[in-house]
Amino acid sequence: MPTTLAFKDILDLPKWRPLAPAPAASTAGSSLAFDMRGGGKAHPLHYLLSNATTFSAYSPQNDEWIGLSSPALAGAFGAGASSIVHPTQGPRGTLAAGGTTTSVVLSTALPAAVAVNQLANRGDGVGFTLRVIGNAAGSSGKVEERLIIANTAGTTPTLTLDAALTFTPAVGDTYEILSGRVFLLSAGTLAAGIWKHYDIATNSYSGNLSTTNLPATIGGDSSLVALSEGYVPNDALPGAGFLGVLTATTGATSTTIVQGTASAPALAANEYRNFQIRITEDTATPTAVGQRRRIASHTAGASPTWTVASAWTVTPSATAKFVIENDDDKLLLFTNQTGIYTYNITANSWDTSSFAAAANAGGAGIFCEHSFGIGRDPSGNARHSFIYRIRGGAANIIDLFDLAGGATGVWSADIAYGNKGLTTFTTGTCGAHDPLANGGRYLYLSINGTQRFARFDLRNRVLEPWTYLRYPQGAALVGAKLAMSFFVDGSTKLPFLHALINTGTLLFSIAAQR
Repeated sequence: MPTTLAFKDILDLPKWRPLAPAPAASTAGSSLAFDMRGGGKAHPLHYLLSNATTFSAYSPQNDEWIGLSSPALAGAFGAGASSIVHPTQGPRGTLAAGGTTTSVVLSTALPAAVAVNQLANRGDGVGFTLRVIGNAAGSSGKVEERLIIANTAGTTPTLTLDAALTFTPAVGDTYEILSGRVFLLSAGTLAAGIWKHYDIATNSYSGNLSTTNLPATIGGDSSLVALSEGYVPNDALPGAGFLGVLTATTGATSTTIVQGTASAPALAANEYRNFQIRITEDTATPTAVGQRRRIASHTAGASPTWTVASAWTVTPSATAKFVIENDDDKLLLFTNQTGIYTYNITANSWDTSSFAAAANAGGAGIFCEHSFGIGRDPSGNARHSFIYRIRGGAANIIDLFDLAGGATGVWSADIAYGNKGLTTFTTGTCGAHDPLANGGRYLYLSINGTQRFARFDLRNRVLEPWTYLRYPQGAALVGAKLAMSFFVDGSTKLPFLHALINTGTLLFSIAAQR
């Protein structure tokens, strides 16, 4: 029976409830990381980076923590440290011989060996999602996703699927396990081992990732944004992109694709510049399927021509299908510097040239959020390309960065917003986004590490008073100490905000019931 919620305003006030305490007290730079995908795809666990050697997972379903092995981060962990889940990164590679419609054999090795059936339970009894891409010569030209329900042991296991594929995978087809990785940034003087990732599916850490082009000292405060292709509007499913599955038509070149499916309403020119195109089906040219390319520009109208930043390896056919998504290969780091530090995942490299620097640096209490969860606004006043930056530094300022506003994006400093006044943001301010309920509009904020909370409407630019935590926090600390979990039953969506107190272990949650 579907769940029916009937909260009544004023009668039913939001109420905090105490949860299992964290295994270690929060310190400067401690951070919670979580998955914001909808459609039941969100990874069920939250991850807490307490310090350079203490990393834990929390189950909102069972209200308990489990300690994970040490990430052994370098640096002097403290202010500036951060972490984030990138939910659609994970093991990728090619398939070997022996696959059927209900099982595949990996050829490219996983980052670490897995135990028997380890991939069939991600922490809630549900298997990880496997994406099979039929892009070998003579293959199907299709992309299909299934849950893993069993696997053999080792680094190249056989994976059993929950339902049959519509094609038999060919040798050389590719696979992606959409399990997610937690990227971990330590603080202090830049050094090897200050930047790593934790691979969720294989319970393993990367080696030392590149730190070239990061600031010489990681300090002050930091906020990471994951441009995951799984992050889509609240009324869409991961994999469907921002505009649904589109069909191509004639006229594609090595750097363009022409949209045959009409978009309603018509797109503004370059509305999705710096997003990505992913080819999701091409039965006429199978080797074209699965390609991802960053969008350099596109024309306006209901059937735009999309120009990609680098040529297709194989030009898609006139019958190809594709989606418009976030550029899945990127993480953005915002700090107490003016620049946007862009991490290119495949290349394992940082740069400050992909996106424009702000006119003003961030300060303690900086927090950034991408407005991917909102519905598309035909007026263009709110866009999926907007990233809002709570500037911090004891100011009441919110800046706006538009990913698509130019070749390297465009900043709008100190935007006007509703209820802008005496509320300033400084040490202890952090946030968590609910992209599923209430139209995907709300960014929930802990104000300065106090007992007061607010929420910012990412579509309508209004700061609202929200709720009060009737338990005193400890001394305010920089770092992200909020996370979201989601109860979803059909069309019923109820988000829960989790708050780890400053300078302590206590954890609380509250239903965001309206």
